Amino acid sequence: MMKVIYVIRIIAAILVVGAVGSMDIDRIDLWTGMCQGLLGITLWLLTGYWIEELKEYEQ
Repeated sequence: MMKVIYVIRIIAAILVVGAVGSMDIDRIDLWTGMCQGLLGITLWLLTGYWIEELKEYEQ
């Protein structure tokens, strides 16, 4: 299960970094980039919460 969470974290980081890069080269507009960045940040925060929950269940 932890491998899945870390894969989701990698995807979240790619979403955030990709949004900035895509806006910089004018592939997407500001609104789309903001939504993509917020999705990445939300995924990152949720995976942190899921990791804490798994640690609780292991004990």
